[in-house]
Amino acid sequence: MTTNDQVTSGIIEQRRTSAGLLLALLGQTAMRRLRDAHTAHQLSPRQFHLLDLLHDQGPMGQQELGQVMGVDASVLVTLLNPLEADGFVSRQRDPTDRRRHVVALSPAGGQHLAAAAHAQHAAEDQLFAALDTNQREQLRQLLLALQANLHPDQVPPCSPCSPPAADHR
Repeated sequence: MTTNDQVTSGIIEQRRTSAGLLLALLGQTAMRRLRDAHTAHQLSPRQFHLLDLLHDQGPMGQQELGQVMGVDASVLVTLLNPLEADGFVSRQRDPTDRRRHVVALSPAGGQHLAAAAHAQHAAEDQLFAALDTNQREQLRQLLLALQANLHPDQVPPCSPCSPPAADHR
């Protein structure tokens, strides 16, 4: 093998094992599998995230919810409308500020979220089957550190370790 071939081979190997590229490629696979798990429960990943936020943080203003999720108000409405139509969330005017809508997770939404979370955890178990419990936690902590650095104003996308309970706050 010539020096030029070795350099080219080294560059290809570096690209193939680049942390950023690996994360992007694995991210595509993970998104596909998680989307399938959510879609089986008639949710998009963003709708799952929305329900999870309401479960974890309780009712919140619609504007605040959009900010926490990092989505435009018009996008949030397209996420909320079908969830409200299915009875998974409710939107009520705030009695102290009639311009503000408060979004809350309904009991049916909490149950639906629990079923979707169970499917998500099953998909994650397949994704991370090669890792032991400590490695999974280490990976989660590393991903949270990356997220905090890149998006310091956003809440983590989902509850970390256990499926949400069927009840709501």
